[in-house]
Amino acid sequence: MRRIFSTLLLVSQLLSIEAYSQEHRFVVKRATFSSGLDDEFSPVFFNNGLVFCSNLRDNSLVGYKDGGDRLFKIVYVNKKSKSGWKPPVLLAKELTTGFNDGPATFDTEGTIIYFSRNNYTGKSLRNISDTTNKLGIFRAEMIDGLWSAIEPCSFNDPLYNFYTPSLSPDGSRIYFSSDMPGGFGGMDLYYCDTITDGWKPPVNLGPEINTAKNETFPFAARYGILYFTSDGHEGFGGKDLYYTREISGKWIYPVHLDSAINSPADDFGLVTDSTLEKGYFSTNRLKTDDIFSFTTAPVEFSSCDSIQENKYCFTFYDEQHKLIDTVPVTYRWDFGDSIIVKGVQVKHCFPGPGKYSVKLSIYDELTGDAIADQVNYDVVLEEIEQAQVKSQNIGFVDNSLSFEGVLTGLKGIQVTDYYWDFGTGFEPGGPLARHSFKKKGEYFVRLGLTGEADSLGQGFKKCIMKKIRIFDSFREMETRSEIAGSIPHEKIDTAGGQLKTLGVLTYFMDDLSERQKTNIRAKLSGNISHELNFFRNGLLTSSNSILQIIYEVLKEDPDIRLEMSVYANRAEFSGGKMEISEMWAQEVTYWFRNNEISMEVLNSSGYGLARSPFRPVEKEDKTKDGVIEFAFMKN
Repeated sequence: MRRIFSTLLLVSQLLSIEAYSQEHRFVVKRATFSSGLDDEFSPVFFNNGLVFCSNLRDNSLVGYKDGGDRLFKIVYVNKKSKSGWKPPVLLAKELTTGFNDGPATFDTEGTIIYFSRNNYTGKSLRNISDTTNKLGIFRAEMIDGLWSAIEPCSFNDPLYNFYTPSLSPDGSRIYFSSDMPGGFGGMDLYYCDTITDGWKPPVNLGPEINTAKNETFPFAARYGILYFTSDGHEGFGGKDLYYTREISGKWIYPVHLDSAINSPADDFGLVTDSTLEKGYFSTNRLKTDDIFSFTTAPVEFSSCDSIQENKYCFTFYDEQHKLIDTVPVTYRWDFGDSIIVKGVQVKHCFPGPGKYSVKLSIYDELTGDAIADQVNYDVVLEEIEQAQVKSQNIGFVDNSLSFEGVLTGLKGIQVTDYYWDFGTGFEPGGPLARHSFKKKGEYFVRLGLTGEADSLGQGFKKCIMKKIRIFDSFREMETRSEIAGSIPHEKIDTAGGQLKTLGVLTYFMDDLSERQKTNIRAKLSGNISHELNFFRNGLLTSSNSILQIIYEVLKEDPDIRLEMSVYANRAEFSGGKMEISEMWAQEVTYWFRNNEISMEVLNSSGYGLARSPFRPVEKEDKTKDGVIEFAFMKN
């Protein structure tokens, strides 16, 4: 039987960091158990060792032969107690046929195996080279020390080849290669998602990944990274290794791995450990198929930028028109985002980046006639070109926090690798991460990003950092019920508007002194409403009572810092790209800025529907549109 396996490959993320550098950041060498005389390929981790395909000339691996080509079997090699490897042995007789067996993949517990083999495994030798005897993917389960209940996967089709399976780390998806109809030519990569009684129908990875030639040997690593082999994408010759990642339901264009891994020969069948820092791959650069090991040096970033805040709130006033003081006039501002405000000097927060046409009209209040030409201002707002770490700004010891790496304003950049540093050095990961801190204090979370090189060969490499404050405990301030009352009249055009109300929760962090807590509690315990009101996203003056008291607290004691967190009870946007909670947070921040509160003692963020670290299991208040949390801490 023709060794179609040798046309396939895959690799791991630690190699991918070379998308932006010509230097080799890892070392490769042939594994000592790889003979150099026989063929070994497609290793996977199993039971403190490796399982791979081999045609080793060993009595323990005797199988049927076909025209001088030795058959491939699934073998196992275990590590010695101190160093090195024990001799390879057959993984299991019950998995061995008179045909080619493997490659294989295991679940994380090592109790379920999926492996490739011919659909027909009878003892008639004439079937070994029968081209109608296609490859399928089979499943077996470890029961009482034996691989049992061997059965074909439901997605197999005896008319086509299905092989080189790879389970995702959580076992919910299986990747494989197939020449079934409906592909883009040759062998294509597919996946099936699990359901209660088997697998959903195969899904082709699409034209970004599959070409008119062959894409094979997928390896599903952590963080949604998928490594595979292709002879259809541009490479060094032969079969080359690539990786991709599924982001928001789309696969990024394949990234070609570095020349220390890829060569003019065939390079394929890679596996990496859970840290993505070391592993093994297959290559025939030394004439036979051999298994090589690789290790990588830690990736470093020379400097990390702080996250900059996009500013969408401004104060507008007119300097062009000189009016007679005795004439009562009305200034009417139309901000081009459905918001109209009246006043000589007004403030406005736009709903996000974009181009806005601001129009000012001045009218005689008595006659209603226009007394000045209409003035137009073009306001163009753009997002700052940067990477960001989105997360809560405060947390608690041993409580896990979520982190997300995103790009804003950076067009045409394709991030391929994420490296998170929570204080112990950069480690490869994905766009999402979780981490818990073991001690109280301030931490700088760093995120390093790398991406594909442009047409000039210049790759994308960037690092940003975000400060996180971790506390041991907090105390929630109990407040009396909100005061009922009408919302004070404001000079706004209410046509089509909608009132939004946020409940207010107040917290004292454990680093505040008792004197500071007592003072804040005394001020906030008065006859005030503990809620904020917005109309058409704008902050109403009915909210001033509680904001004024907080203003006095910050002015009187410069050693106090305020962290404001805004949450929405429903998914909603502000009319632009900005989530509604972010808009509310900017409005409140701008109120304090207008009252000359330094940003050195104030910070705010909108978190949408995320769960607050103060209220990890509390249900939302259906009577409110959201919640704003005021957390007082030592500056």
